[in-house]
Amino acid sequence: MKNVIFQFYVPFNGIGKNILKDHFPDKMPDWARYSTEYFREYAKRHDADYYFFNERFVNSTSNFFEICRLYKDELFDNYDKLLYCDVDVMPKNMDTNVFDIDIVDVAGWSEWRHPDVIMPINWSAGGGLAQRFADFGAPIVNSKNGIRMINSGVMLWSKEARLKARENFIDHEKYFHHKNALLDPIWTHHGHSSHCLDQPFLNCNWNKLKFDVKELDIIWNRFPTKDENRECVFAHYVGEHRFNIPKMFKEMN
Repeated sequence: MKNVIFQFYVPFNGIGKNILKDHFPDKMPDWARYSTEYFREYAKRHDADYYFFNERFVNSTSNFFEICRLYKDELFDNYDKLLYCDVDVMPKNMDTNVFDIDIVDVAGWSEWRHPDVIMPINWSAGGGLAQRFADFGAPIVNSKNGIRMINSGVMLWSKEARLKARENFIDHEKYFHHKNALLDPIWTHHGHSSHCLDQPFLNCNWNKLKFDVKELDIIWNRFPTKDENRECVFAHYVGEHRFNIPKMFKEMN
């Protein structure tokens, strides 16, 4: 069994650059560097290969779709399981092996309003999301805590799933440009702009193609919580919380 961890950081350009320039500057920030260093060590501990890329591979209007490299790049065809992590994720438990999780296609944490999470999570079938999915022939899939919306910041993929995605996924540019208020204000009332990005794109495809999606516990993708010491394997410092990663790195050492 060969496994791999994949991360990337590319400078933000094009749509959204002015909004996100403080989070994603041209030079890779320290918080992203710390994440890559820790995941490189995590990979060594669990006999997995590690790849980090800082150049573009995916031809896309939006940086967020660089994530599609995980199924488009034939380099990864040599691996049975692939773990993708955003560079604002930190492994907090280096000993627990994510590759021990049994999967058919994909595994990840479905976002919901967990009582310990201190930031809002507002995914719902309303607000245009269900219509966007329907436009691409995909249903909304329900979870025990609401609709299923796997967070794309921590995902475990099988080789079979990646090959199926390469052959059958909707073109990411077609998805991004469809009724996108970021591109044309005429669509402002047809759904939130976040519905056009990578996470709904992946979930839309999984739903459409009936991928076997395993929902993981929040310990595998712990969003910022009231208690920083709350048990987890991977901590995901989304938004402004990513700037705390250098401090966390120093404390962990």
